[in-house]
Amino acid sequence: MKSPFLPAGLAVAALVASLSRWFVQDSGNLYTALEKRFYIPDPDLGWRVSTAHPVWIGLDVCAVVAAFAIGLAIGGWVVRQRESRRRIRSTVLRTIAWTLGAVAFLVPLAAFASGSRPSDALEALPLAAAEPLAPTGIAGALDAPAGRYEVVSHEGTSITARLSAGGETFDARFAGDVEGSWRGNPRDLASPTTATISVAAASVDTGVRARSKHARTGYLEADTYPRITVDVDRLLAAQPAGAEGVRFTAHGTLSLVGRTHSIAIAGTLVRADQAALERLHLTGTILLARATFSIAIKETALAAHATSFDADVIPISVSLVLRHAGG
Repeated sequence: MKSPFLPAGLAVAALVASLSRWFVQDSGNLYTALEKRFYIPDPDLGWRVSTAHPVWIGLDVCAVVAAFAIGLAIGGWVVRQRESRRRIRSTVLRTIAWTLGAVAFLVPLAAFASGSRPSDALEALPLAAAEPLAPTGIAGALDAPAGRYEVVSHEGTSITARLSAGGETFDARFAGDVEGSWRGNPRDLASPTTATISVAAASVDTGVRARSKHARTGYLEADTYPRITVDVDRLLAAQPAGAEGVRFTAHGTLSLVGRTHSIAIAGTLVRADQAALERLHLTGTILLARATFSIAIKETALAAHATSFDADVIPISVSLVLRHAGG
């Protein structure tokens, strides 16, 4: 009669395989991502999200597999005692034990089968190195018509916040519902310029489903405050950056969870040339905007949750594809 402890051995093998996968991932992640997000270099956007989304095992799943192994070992002892007393094979219990052992082994099997880290990929979006310009005036121009430029729904349009919480540093990405526009004259940036960008709070994606759900309800209160908005009211400084770009510093306001905050925005604005349009599968006059700003947690409505964060400041990166929509 085969040992009733064999299913526990299968679960132990699953634990070893799961921990091996976790070490190979080299992420040190606590939580499992069923569709891991990676960023890969892009010649026009800087970085874009990879189309590969492997299963990324966390220590939470390793703990569950370990619990399976312990439970099956205890179950094996119970089965052996039961069969010893009754002198009859406990077929049903053995079948259940083998099924649970097989389920545990499917975890690392699925992770390995889903693939690994794409080449040159990063787990966190590199923050744009856009330092605020000294207020020495506004210079530089783009060869693009004046008027209204609307946000295009595109892989290059997103807002990403870098969070440190729960012992991990990760990105909270908003990309599913970004709206807004910029109005100005690219040929004369000293003229009045304004912008309004908003994103659905419920679209937040932290890479872990349970964590994303908690962010929507527990932190962003998406049902009460459905949108997060950034308004830009003026440029403070600008200077040329290459043949088709400008660096800029702007003043704006952030509306987050019912409160409004003054922010300093630093970034770049580039006109996409024909080659970029083809690579990005876009038409029309396109401007690519990349900007960063930061908020102090204790100055926002998130202050009530300040102890949940491992950092005092949240850096935010904005990437926008803007298309000319007329005067």
